[in-house]
Amino acid sequence: MKVLEYMKGLERFAPRSSGSEERARAYIAEKLTRMGVNFNTQKFRNWLPEFRNFYLKADGRNIECMPTAFRSGSIEGKNLISSMAVSGRYYEEQNINFNPYSNCLSLATFYRAPSVAIKRSDVRTVLEAEDVEGKVDVIKRRHDCANLIVGNRKRPKNIIIAHYDSVLSGALDNASGTAMLLELAAQDAGRENMLVFSGCEELSFDEPIYWGRGYRIFESGFHKEMISAKQIIVVDMVGSSAPGIVRDNRTKLAAFPVKDSKLFRKAVIVSVKGKEWMGFYHSAEDRYTNIKERFLAESLDFVKRLI
Repeated sequence: MKVLEYMKGLERFAPRSSGSEERARAYIAEKLTRMGVNFNTQKFRNWLPEFRNFYLKADGRNIECMPTAFRSGSIEGKNLISSMAVSGRYYEEQNINFNPYSNCLSLATFYRAPSVAIKRSDVRTVLEAEDVEGKVDVIKRRHDCANLIVGNRKRPKNIIIAHYDSVLSGALDNASGTAMLLELAAQDAGRENMLVFSGCEELSFDEPIYWGRGYRIFESGFHKEMISAKQIIVVDMVGSSAPGIVRDNRTKLAAFPVKDSKLFRKAVIVSVKGKEWMGFYHSAEDRYTNIKERFLAESLDFVKRLI
């Protein structure tokens, strides 16, 4: 089993966005070619946020931060929010966000408003400051992307899909799922099934849901095949703890935000059972060192039993 090897290879291109996403896609294509596995390319266009300038100051002191905004503008005051528990209205409000479960900069959520992420350890500094101000300058930049499609494209028994792009390091999210699909391709799982390596899952200017664009593009081109397949198996974050199936609809929507509710209902989301990922979600600490080979092996067997 080469799942961890593939993960390490993909992590070299992190963050897998824009040009680095293209290099990750080339890596996947090269591995498939070496296996003798044919694939098709579904090209599409996306727009990504490109940040020209950003900062946050508390009483004149620079606070380490990273942008999480789709819109430019000033950040004024102390609208501090958890990036892991977001209600709809927060997407439209300027904010300073942090991951309460993480000690690192975690870009857990992006917003349609000026916003930056800070470390949990800097929250007190911001709260106690008399003057807090910041700014984000973002432009909308075109990015040409693609889904790579392997296996039975006419009458797939199952469709197994994983995204290969990332926010920051992205080992668990989702080099793990991508590597799992490469291993399945090597084991000839594409004979009966369709395997989909999806790009541009993490970020887009789509509304109302900015993530999952690559999945929706695949949906637009292969809707009939998705309807007829027995299952749509989404592999997203495996290997840091034992595998399981996501049951609650809110988390399922986060993992598979497609347009057709019939497809959503038949989707099976395979992910980790544990909550350890919350401590490094969408951060530079999402490294392959958090992954355990025995959990990768369990996850591979778990998916193979499903198909």
